[in-house]
Amino acid sequence: MLKRLNKRFLCFVMLLVSSLMTANVIAAVIEIKPLESLNNQKTAENIKALNLEPLNIAVASNFKVAALDIARQFTEQFAIEVNISSASTATLYQQILRGAPFDLFLSADQKHVQLLVEANKTAQHLGFIYAQGRLVFWQPALNHQPTLDDFMTYQDRLAIANPKFAPYGIAAQQALNFTKKWQTQPYVKGNNINQAFQFVASKSVAAGLVSYAAVIQKQQTHYVLIPPQWHQPITQYGVIINDQKSQQAELFKQFLLSSTIQKQVAQQGYN
Repeated sequence: MLKRLNKRFLCFVMLLVSSLMTANVIAAVIEIKPLESLNNQKTAENIKALNLEPLNIAVASNFKVAALDIARQFTEQFAIEVNISSASTATLYQQILRGAPFDLFLSADQKHVQLLVEANKTAQHLGFIYAQGRLVFWQPALNHQPTLDDFMTYQDRLAIANPKFAPYGIAAQQALNFTKKWQTQPYVKGNNINQAFQFVASKSVAAGLVSYAAVIQKQQTHYVLIPPQWHQPITQYGVIINDQKSQQAELFKQFLLSSTIQKQVAQQGYN
């Protein structure tokens, strides 16, 4: 009888040990390591083992070029495909309100992120800052490097993003109000900041208030930075939208906020 009990006890212990080992293996596979370990090869292999679905990210138009490059690096490291959809912040906001299947929203301001949070359209109650934009006066045909005096005396049509749709447009309007040019300056409004840039690049308009990132990324010259005190800060916020893919979205968020990627963001024209 005693031998039979000992055998049963031994079997129970072996089964318990086996179960604990299995649980540890499963936990190791699904665990997403903290930010400091993102470059760890073992972490990357664990993430790839999840065979996660593609991420759908809504990106404000000013950040499209940077987002595409970051998404490429993210896919190379974690084998998770990323689909980038770009438009003005207000347009993307309206699409998300109507149920567009985005997993993560990279806005050009805080306002639209907060509105989505208040409308219970997000998986998180707080957004995160991922970039700080700057505005420049760009006049490519000028025969010298523009100055703020050139901006003040410029009287032809000026390309700006539409303040109704784009935070960069709001910043442009505020800068023009600050310099008392809003009521007298003729301007052409693009649906987003990229379209405002294209108006000038195509020579449809001689000059514009465009994003610093655009002139840096397109290797343009003949621009001058608009002083930040002329308009409200262009603080760009992100937020996770889809609770069902929050794990993948959180991983992308941490990748975006890592020191390596933030250095690249700064090099592309953001503070």
